[in-house]
Amino acid sequence: MAIKLSEKQKEIVDYTDGPVLVKAGPGSGKTRVLIERIKRLISQNKRTKVLALTFSNMAAEEMKSRIRDDLANNDLIENVSLGTIHSFCLDIVQTRGYLIGLPQNLTLFESTEDRKRVLKDSLMGDPDLRIQLEKHSKPDSFLSECLTLIANYKKAFVFPNDPSLPEQYALIYERYNEALLLQGAIDFDDILFYTYRILSENKSIAKLFTTQYRYICVDEAQDLNYAQYEVIRAICGDSFSNIMMVGDENQSIYGFNGSDSSLMCKRFVEDFQPKVFILNENFRSAKAIVKYANTLQDSSDYSNCYYEGELTFTSYDDEDEEAKAILHKIQHLVKNGHADVEGDITYSDIAIIARNRYVFSIIENVFLQNDIPYFYKRSAAGIESESSVYKLLDLELRLLSNPRDIIHAKERKRLIEDIRSEELVSFVEKCVGTLQEDQLNLLPVLQAINAWTEKSTLDDNEKYLILNDGALWQQHWIKYTSLIQREDRTLTSFRNNVALGKTQSPEKTTGIALLTAHMSKGLQYEVVFVIGLSEGTFPDYRAVQTGGNAIEQEKNNMFVAVTRAKRLCYLSNVRYKLMPWGGRKAQTPSRFVNDLIVPPSK
Repeated sequence: MAIKLSEKQKEIVDYTDGPVLVKAGPGSGKTRVLIERIKRLISQNKRTKVLALTFSNMAAEEMKSRIRDDLANNDLIENVSLGTIHSFCLDIVQTRGYLIGLPQNLTLFESTEDRKRVLKDSLMGDPDLRIQLEKHSKPDSFLSECLTLIANYKKAFVFPNDPSLPEQYALIYERYNEALLLQGAIDFDDILFYTYRILSENKSIAKLFTTQYRYICVDEAQDLNYAQYEVIRAICGDSFSNIMMVGDENQSIYGFNGSDSSLMCKRFVEDFQPKVFILNENFRSAKAIVKYANTLQDSSDYSNCYYEGELTFTSYDDEDEEAKAILHKIQHLVKNGHADVEGDITYSDIAIIARNRYVFSIIENVFLQNDIPYFYKRSAAGIESESSVYKLLDLELRLLSNPRDIIHAKERKRLIEDIRSEELVSFVEKCVGTLQEDQLNLLPVLQAINAWTEKSTLDDNEKYLILNDGALWQQHWIKYTSLIQREDRTLTSFRNNVALGKTQSPEKTTGIALLTAHMSKGLQYEVVFVIGLSEGTFPDYRAVQTGGNAIEQEKNNMFVAVTRAKRLCYLSNVRYKLMPWGGRKAQTPSRFVNDLIVPPSK
């Protein structure tokens, strides 16, 4: 499908060799430009392969779908390797980890609780460290503090033997790493940490990638953290320069994960001397929205915006009044449309954005009472089983794929003691025993558990949980089989794909979208409501207490939330909030709407 590009966009798409930096404002079509350039590169030369990296599975799937749909020759999609940075790096660790002494078939410990157990066991196994742990009045807080420090060390590629580390924490860090590897496990920060070691200590491996891929493209580059940037830099080595970074420095919202837009704007420029393109034309947002967004981040010229649009702020008495007012506004827009929106406005054209999920509870109730279709966009990876049967199955599979996993062996023992049903435990063990790694198929096991459950004398509530868990597991397994060829399926691969969120089933995406500010990134809607704009809610109370960079991060969140709207944006807060323990608490309007508050007439 031919897409008309602006002159600036066409210049970027037609730029072939050499480093490229595209600094793009909201609505400027940066992802569109990236996709069009990839299509042109692989269409011009059928032997050209492109590595495209982004930050979420959803973004990767959407980009791949758009490229595939627009290609005249669909087979060319095989020339594009498109995925998240973590997925790409995990594959390097799994296939090349032996070069730095890592064991094979590493299991990913994605849960904080698992990591905390590993750390606790490693400290308890060392007499001196055990004393340090036991002397703390709040040992759990100490473990959390240590995990945070270790994560920061790994993100900065600091090794346990680094002389700058305090001796106490260097030893804790070392023991934690040893305990993980003893169990054939790694954590999320290890993915980048070990990838960097593999690439920097084995230059020939990096050369393999730059030989295989003629071009590397990085989307949402403003969200790179130090570790991610250094991994990309290590892949490129000293000679590879066909790298493109695309991003908007004003939309960096992963500060909690160490993201730093200066890596794109300064480090990349210093290291590669790229051709810099600036996209500041706005093809999406209306003038009113861009004008307000500029009070948060001075980013876009709104003089060329075609539509005037609408942005308003309203303060309601409480959340119930706010929810009902939003309902009436939505019903009016769906029935009557709006002059600044072409065609009809449907529920799927509308999103409601809040800083945190709990803010949606009242409006969800109002939608349910009035049969308004909506969905909440989830972000969690993994399978969160509710029933004892599937919790046990999960542990059995972990131990089958990784017998060295001490942490989950202990957890399995505790769970079996809690279940107190020999029949149930032996049945699950028998099901797992039928699995064969060379012809791995989880479906017969899930079907057998369902059949056994339906005939069992278990409590109805437990049956309900088991059958629902079974349906969830089946969705993950079917998605996994669509991603991985039969001969490459292993339990380790299945678990790691689940942990990375790649097996999430297509969720309900019809109706009004309820989104947190973080989950709204990259999405666009004709109509957006941003709710809960009170100090302590948006901006978050922790940022209000901390100030400084934390508030700047909240301002970025607000900027992202507002610029999800193409034409209409309605901001609101409440004067009083009903607290969980009863009573109404007065609220202060968010600092982000101070300039929009209309003083009462005299």
